[in-house]
Amino acid sequence: MNFSIVEDSLPPVCRYSPHGWGEGLGSDYYGALQVAEAYCGIRRIRNVLPGIWQHGCVPPWQQVQPEMILSGAPSNARCWVGRKDEEEYLRANGYQRVKAIGLPITYTSETGVQRIPGSLLVMPTHCIPMDDKASDFEEYVAATADVARNFSVVATCVSGRCIDTGLWVRHFEKRGIPVVRGATVDDSNSLLRMRMLFEMFEHVTTDRYGSHVAYALYLGAKVSIWGPTEPLTREYLLRDTLWRRFPDAIDRILSDETRRKSDRFLGRLRVDPSNGIIDRELGGHMVGHGNRLRPEDLRREFGWQLPLRAAKAAATKVRRSLPWRAARKVYRIGSRLLEASSKPAAMHSR
Repeated sequence: MNFSIVEDSLPPVCRYSPHGWGEGLGSDYYGALQVAEAYCGIRRIRNVLPGIWQHGCVPPWQQVQPEMILSGAPSNARCWVGRKDEEEYLRANGYQRVKAIGLPITYTSETGVQRIPGSLLVMPTHCIPMDDKASDFEEYVAATADVARNFSVVATCVSGRCIDTGLWVRHFEKRGIPVVRGATVDDSNSLLRMRMLFEMFEHVTTDRYGSHVAYALYLGAKVSIWGPTEPLTREYLLRDTLWRRFPDAIDRILSDETRRKSDRFLGRLRVDPSNGIIDRELGGHMVGHGNRLRPEDLRREFGWQLPLRAAKAAATKVRRSLPWRAARKVYRIGSRLLEASSKPAAMHSR
């Protein structure tokens, strides 16, 4: 199959301007609000939410610091997360205004795309934001090229951040593996594109857990965590501005206990890409599919009924104004005069 046919079928990159990190902590990244708008049947809200909506899938074994689930949101913030276990964990740690409603990916619509038999989508882990020491890992690219011959179609999905930083692309293309752009924080079609890719490719493989693992499981791909990878180290996590605030949490996430918890979830995914695992139930649990709200409830939760309330308030204000009351008084007097003048005419007609 010509890969350009695959690429041309994907939603195009559609740039927009997300709010600054300090305003929404990423709540409107990757087109999350545009997805929610479409789900709710609303056009062009694009406001900062009255709270923080979790935009990535934090697995249970990474619950080592409450702020890490919500990108550093303060405990008095109103927050929405994907899963009930996250809601319970956050409430136990001082977040009282938190509710599980599902992640933004759960509000995307089915694409209707046909899955390509024998296809493989390779997804190397994306780099940390603003990491000036980020590097790709050519050994992983070489291993991927070795197994590519076992599949009918092979492509690599690289995050927009990594592409813009110059990572991964040249190594994969040098080995004849085409690269497709993945999610980018300022692309309103990011979540739609990722959904289509995960519904299109039969197999998805990656070198390390990330939100993409949960998404691919949720959308029915055969998922594997496979291949050589650079170890997750304290030095690496300290390059992340958020992790840097919680050095003790880094020790907890790198602990043997956390690794054991991770293996209980991910151990069976550590297989060759051709033996990837299908587990929609696990994927649905990870992204909080069962906690999705109905459109009318999501509108209410996000305060997107404000235009209706504003219209009612404006109408009430008009009705209470002096000109309106004067006009109503004139109308009532006029109605009575007309009524009185019509009575004699009625009597004469008898």
